[in-house]
Amino acid sequence: MPRVSVLLPFHNAGAGLDAAISSIVQQTLTDLELLLIDNGSTDEGPVIAQRWADDDTRIKVLHEPHIGIAHALNTGLAHDQGRFIARMDADDVSHPERLAKQVAYLEAHPEIGVLGTRTAFASSMQESRGMQAFVDWQNNILSPHAHYVKRFVDAPVAHPTVMFRRELVDQHGSYDTGPLPEDHELWLRWMDHGVRFAKLPEKLLTWNDHAGRLSRTHPNYRVDAFFTTKAKWLARWMKRELNGRTVIIAGASALCRNRVAMLQAEGIVVGAFTDVKPREVPGYAFIPHDHIHPAGKAFVVSFISQRGTGERIAAFLAARGMAEGVDFILAA
Repeated sequence: MPRVSVLLPFHNAGAGLDAAISSIVQQTLTDLELLLIDNGSTDEGPVIAQRWADDDTRIKVLHEPHIGIAHALNTGLAHDQGRFIARMDADDVSHPERLAKQVAYLEAHPEIGVLGTRTAFASSMQESRGMQAFVDWQNNILSPHAHYVKRFVDAPVAHPTVMFRRELVDQHGSYDTGPLPEDHELWLRWMDHGVRFAKLPEKLLTWNDHAGRLSRTHPNYRVDAFFTTKAKWLARWMKRELNGRTVIIAGASALCRNRVAMLQAEGIVVGAFTDVKPREVPGYAFIPHDHIHPAGKAFVVSFISQRGTGERIAAFLAARGMAEGVDFILAA
């Protein structure tokens, strides 16, 4: 029984697949199996995968129709034999000590269920500042607490870097195959069940950004798909945590109000809006930002999405004695 099962789904992955597989084969931790899940490729990918499997008994190739990455990952989970499950994408390259360091950490920290790593960012795109900023944001989230309180901003851990305990799948379910970001939905669901996440400080995977990457092209990763997913799990968590407190929304723009509608559709009652400038929202009270109720009286949800604004809001509310994840949450 291998210690680690690596799940690497691919669909028309092109030349990048060879480097991705090689980076796993060359890991310093050798007690592994690599499951290459061909999701209906029509290029040379299946031939490349089989060539590797013919040369290394640790590698297995699984074939299925082109249904989607979440389905492919669940296929991998149906065949894995490892105690730990590691993810890998066909676009990326794992650094040689990645798996060894993750296994060592998880064995030394039984309280952690999911462990990522920082990522190095490489891009072939002329405009990649947004992706670079996202990677930088993820790389600054290391502790279990930081992963927990930032989970509604975006996915706090890079999917291809993670390693998790196999029993979590049996306890809390596998990937949702609906029209949604499968990794973020899984993290939100598992965190809702109390699973703790952490991240190693080393950059142990190179995340290769390019025009064909799913995160850029697939509708499951559009903004609306993320917010629909977040609204469900945010509302579920808030219903347990509010304890009669008034919900105040930070951000009164049309975009913020649209996001509030998603939250209300999940059963959350909004009491008021706040912003740095007075802005009337029909049917709701408006509270100036420097008149927000003290800790224990209100719960603030920020839907303001401008880069850097969320951290300024967090600092402002913290200065008023409010704790992130207790009295307020960033969700943009």
